[in-house]
Amino acid sequence: MGPRQQLAFAALAFVASALFAPAARTCSVCGCGDPLLSANDAAPAVGQLRLDLTAEYLTASARSDDDPAVTERLAQTSFKLVMAWGPFRWLNVVLQIPVTYKQWIASGGADTRRTDNAGLGDVELGGRVFVFQNTDLERLSRQSVGIIGGVSFPTGPEAETLNGQRIDQHAQIGTGAFGPYLGVQYRYSRDPWNGFASVSVRTHSINPYGYRFGDALLWSLQAQFRPIDRLAISVGLDGRLAGRDNSQGAWLENTGGLVLAASPGVLVNVYDKLWLTARVQIPFYTLLYGEQRLGPTFMAGVQYQVL
Repeated sequence: MGPRQQLAFAALAFVASALFAPAARTCSVCGCGDPLLSANDAAPAVGQLRLDLTAEYLTASARSDDDPAVTERLAQTSFKLVMAWGPFRWLNVVLQIPVTYKQWIASGGADTRRTDNAGLGDVELGGRVFVFQNTDLERLSRQSVGIIGGVSFPTGPEAETLNGQRIDQHAQIGTGAFGPYLGVQYRYSRDPWNGFASVSVRTHSINPYGYRFGDALLWSLQAQFRPIDRLAISVGLDGRLAGRDNSQGAWLENTGGLVLAASPGVLVNVYDKLWLTARVQIPFYTLLYGEQRLGPTFMAGVQYQVL
């Protein structure tokens, strides 16, 4: 991808952010970038199936909206199984199944409260419909434009309590809501250089407790270099701009805002169709509402093409 193309995609992402200006929050829906990013290398040919098992760790904290004297801290570890299948040349189907462990601590008030919570998270079904694909044999390049979309389902538990009281929504394993998203992506490949860009919008329904996560605009820009066939090094910019959450009709002060994160990564082919992956999202600029902090997100995984 040439410098002019990279600048054009960056400009598109930031213009879209300014136009939509709703926004994001750190926790049960933590993370930024493409909802299908863990599968963006999975553009399987017809009939191919790829499996991806990824471990993810992140930390976040925020001032409690119920008691301003309390700070809530969250450490979250997730294991996500991703299955990407290409039933047709123009379609990829992606199923994501997360298992999540959350350690939540609320301190600063009369006492310190803590919960350790684990279980199946919100299962997500998504896909990419390729509306344009082109292969240039003379330049040995490929490019594609796709519509991405999907929905997360309220499969994760969201009724965890402590001393008879339901704990903060962001400490729950599940959201208790449906989370549809829709966007567009572009991919350019001409080894040893490859490029990827996407922009999407995600919303959530109101859960049974009257809680609704803020609408979010998500984007990813990535450049990848393959010095040899078995190694790929990537660098990217992931972003999220989300609106405040709403609980029982009231906007929550310490939710939502802007996150920009650098996203370096590496993929190593260790044997045949088996790849090891590692990536980190490092927030370098945040403009979060109220008092919030978001730490780096660490990801490591293994990919295998089954069929």
